[in-house]
Amino acid sequence: MEALPLREILASLLKEFEAAGVAADVSREHWRQVYESNALLKEFAPSRLRITEATISLPLALSEITAPKNHTPMLTSQQLLRLLPTTLPMDLRERLALEAAQYIQKTKRMTFANKNLASTVVGFLAEQVRLQKVQNFDQKAEWPALQQRVEQLRADFTNRSSQNPEREAFFSYQTEELLKMGSDKITRFDLKIAID
Repeated sequence: MEALPLREILASLLKEFEAAGVAADVSREHWRQVYESNALLKEFAPSRLRITEATISLPLALSEITAPKNHTPMLTSQQLLRLLPTTLPMDLRERLALEAAQYIQKTKRMTFANKNLASTVVGFLAEQVRLQKVQNFDQKAEWPALQQRVEQLRADFTNRSSQNPEREAFFSYQTEELLKMGSDKITRFDLKIAID
């Protein structure tokens, strides 16, 4: 028999709780009708016992923690759109952000690992704006401000990724796997489910 993934086991348990809740409602209604139709029981009410919460305790064992992932994301078009000067028309900002994203993919120079990311971005965008001959745009004020915003975004990413390198943890939860491990390596994962 093939073992189910943990998410399918949990989904099945949740469906069972839902089905049990429906069955309890049907049963309660049935007994309410029985009580009402019986002269001896008429003055009483059926039990209103209801399960509103359940805790599932799953044994898990940490089987592996991967090494820190060595990937550096690139500046996205959505990030660029938010960073671009608002003095530029919105349709132009959207177009510039998309063109810059395409440039990123072609050159691979606009990753957060690139120390010259800010100047590369500003140089590309400034050239595009110059070609568009945008009126009433203060390049001397806007480009240095954009460069500073990009540098800040890159610094934030670099600080976060160095403090918390991305890793993945893999857990064993199948009985046959857990039996092979010592009890000192097994922990319990308690999942509290609100049913009602």
